[in-house]
Amino acid sequence: MPMPDWQDQPANREYKRKLRDLQIPIPRWWPGRMNIEIVGGDLETGAVVAHLPVEGNPYFARVPAHSPTGGNTDVTLADLDRNHVRTEWVDGDWKYIVFGREELDAVDVGHIRISMRSISLEVSSRAVTFDPTDHELFVVQALRFRLATATERLRPSVWRPFRTRHRERTPGRSRLCGALPRCRPLARYCRYAYGPRYRVVLSWLLRTNLDALNDCLGDVGRYSYGSESNSAGTVLAIAGFDSLLDIDRPTALGVLDVFARQARLSALYGHAMLCLVETAGDELGKVGGTDVSQATVTGFPPDPPEPFDESTIIEFGFQFYATADEAEDLALRLESATAPILDEVGRYCTRVDLASERAGQSDERHSSSFKLRGPGQDLYEICIATRGTGDRSVLGERIFEAVTGRGLPFEQMSETPFGGPFLADAFEKYPSLG
Repeated sequence: MPMPDWQDQPANREYKRKLRDLQIPIPRWWPGRMNIEIVGGDLETGAVVAHLPVEGNPYFARVPAHSPTGGNTDVTLADLDRNHVRTEWVDGDWKYIVFGREELDAVDVGHIRISMRSISLEVSSRAVTFDPTDHELFVVQALRFRLATATERLRPSVWRPFRTRHRERTPGRSRLCGALPRCRPLARYCRYAYGPRYRVVLSWLLRTNLDALNDCLGDVGRYSYGSESNSAGTVLAIAGFDSLLDIDRPTALGVLDVFARQARLSALYGHAMLCLVETAGDELGKVGGTDVSQATVTGFPPDPPEPFDESTIIEFGFQFYATADEAEDLALRLESATAPILDEVGRYCTRVDLASERAGQSDERHSSSFKLRGPGQDLYEICIATRGTGDRSVLGERIFEAVTGRGLPFEQMSETPFGGPFLADAFEKYPSLG
């Protein structure tokens, strides 16, 4: 129902009261005193237009970002557009608009947006001390921390393993792969890879110096590289650690100290980080001031069954450097290698796509295998999704063995289940599995 005309004062006041009761986020910062006056909106859509009687007499509006504003809200906004400068942004399902006499600069807009948070500036929506995924908030948090705790020292934190929804593998394996699946039952998501990938990474970093490793893990901890803020954490697995201990023990322990330091810092960002190393020794001493936990890989029982049915689609993704023709040929060879296994599960579908920029399309050297792309090659993602019944704890291993057994030169393998709310995403990619 549109807002009653102002001449119908009782109905007009009651409508405005109900709009005010919607309690939209209101800017709590402005260069002047704040006093909100509702001037328009629509109860059905949740659109609200308010007058901010501060210097410049600005107006502030919240309207649906992807649907009609409702009622006569568009008329109100059009009237304001005629005599004001508009500044707007979208946050989720809502669009927020500020109408002012003069254009707001980026600093003022940043303060306004931060002041609209329903929680204090010191606490992010991710409930962490510092939130590097929100630059505006992070700057404010860091500044307040430096001012308030300039002489404080942070205590170390100890983190435990996490569960996986998405897994990554690279060709070549070690005994450490037997320990990695043990991370799965303990939390929601993790990322891991087998030893050869990290032997290459560490050899490159150590040829530079430990500062390079420190910078790299710092970027990972802040979600700037190789990690995602919607995950529960990151696992770094290092196979053959005894080789480094034998060559240069101080450097080997320095690697672990660097990781411990960055993992402790990343805890403030809400990012749990775990390092697994394969070693026959048991006298590593303290790392980052904390004793190293130990476990025997051979002492682990077999992985418990992880059954799935038609309610879940399992996607296996493989990255290849290839030309368009080579990619089509690789897709056929990949399907041929996995078909006997997937026939036991049920239906399956193959998809060939160019990798995104975020996945490393522009990188000349692959971030996992460190292989250089060849002339005329692009980074392709060839995925096979399957729907049926089976045991995920063994299916991924069988697919990995089948593909590596055929000698297919993939750079990285990933495994992602789509179930519950994520099932619709799989149907969009693989409609034939619907």
